[in-house]
Amino acid sequence: MTKTPVEESAPYDNFLGQTTVPVEPEETSLAEFLGMEDDNENEREKLWVGMPEFIQKDNPPFKTIYLHFRNQQDFDEFVAKYKSVDDEQTISKKTKSMWYPHLDKDENSLKRWFEE
Repeated sequence: MTKTPVEESAPYDNFLGQTTVPVEPEETSLAEFLGMEDDNENEREKLWVGMPEFIQKDNPPFKTIYLHFRNQQDFDEFVAKYKSVDDEQTISKKTKSMWYPHLDKDENSLKRWFEE
């Protein structure tokens, strides 16, 4: 049984052994990216006059500790001891991080700004 060679449907470029130099993208303004004229830049700035300024505070944890367990028994022992300290957070093999004491992420979720 002889193999029939497959014919290419279109020519292709062979880049084996060639190196390319990455091309830096041209910097464009947001107005250019969105297809807006530069004159609209002033219009957008006028819309933002009087808006409240918001600065996000960097709020890293005070201390991070990585725990390593030699075996499942050591892990189970730690989980049992931790449950006696904090029963709000559960620890499993999939747990990647946690806060002590428990950090309630929804604590401020119901606070809203209302203006009358």
